[in-house]
Amino acid sequence: MSQSKPQHLNTLLDLDRSQLESVLALAAAIKTEYKSMGPSDALKGRTAAMIFEKPSLRTRVTFEAGMVQLGGEAINLDPGQISIGNRESVKDVALCLSRWIDVIVARTFSHKMVTDLAKWATIPVINALTDLHHPCQALALGQTLMEKRGKLSGLRLAFVGDGNNVANSLAELAAHLGMHFVLACPKGYEQNPEVLKTLDPVFKKNGGSYAVTHTASEAVAKADCIYTDVWVSMGEEAQAETKKKQFSGLQVNAELVAKAPADCLVTHCLPAHVGEEITQDVMDSARCVCFDEAENRLHAQKAVLLTVIGKR
Repeated sequence: MSQSKPQHLNTLLDLDRSQLESVLALAAAIKTEYKSMGPSDALKGRTAAMIFEKPSLRTRVTFEAGMVQLGGEAINLDPGQISIGNRESVKDVALCLSRWIDVIVARTFSHKMVTDLAKWATIPVINALTDLHHPCQALALGQTLMEKRGKLSGLRLAFVGDGNNVANSLAELAAHLGMHFVLACPKGYEQNPEVLKTLDPVFKKNGGSYAVTHTASEAVAKADCIYTDVWVSMGEEAQAETKKKQFSGLQVNAELVAKAPADCLVTHCLPAHVGEEITQDVMDSARCVCFDEAENRLHAQKAVLLTVIGKR
């Protein structure tokens, strides 16, 4: 195996702007090609190891299907069986997997788990979600907005909800591509200050902007896209009732959407808690592109796989 430094994807800041644009362009090309020609053998003989500590539908299916449709294979490693960090150190797991397979796809609670895997692995490590970032979700949104709007630069993205991992990755997408990002959240639920400190020069360099408000109607007033996510993330179940009360004024419903421009899109990373952060009528409306975004998870992740494995 090659000993050259692998291309990881722990956050979108692991890519520069041109690389990010290339991944999105590749995702679009893959989608078109797959619809017309079907599976390929681009990753024939290649194997992905998947470590998923958190439940998953979209991420697991799209990574596994993506590898298969590109001619490769995916091995799901039961976290209870490998007990990474307990039965065996993260370093030893990373070094062993590096001798056997071609890429590690990790969905973990701790972001440090993914960065530690990347520190020791001599193969690419892809963040399939941590408590701090969800870069593949942001890539799928980027692909979806390109399809619907034809550009990303200058678009206004309103995230209505908790300043969580999805919000962090969407802010990174916006910073890289010159978008205007605004977070609407209750006081005390703003994004991680360290994340924002890192993003500030990126926004300035690329002509975008960042803002935070505690009023949903203010956030969506000029939005091209409204994004929302569950109020209670995995691992926060003990805070459920408290958070539901604090976020109750931030529901994405017909009344809120009516305060946005007439062509404003709405989306959700899914799964949705319908009746909490979003209503069924908005989910069912022509404005909502959450299932287009879910479809694009497959193609965006294929683009990531081809990009990082192709670096070796």
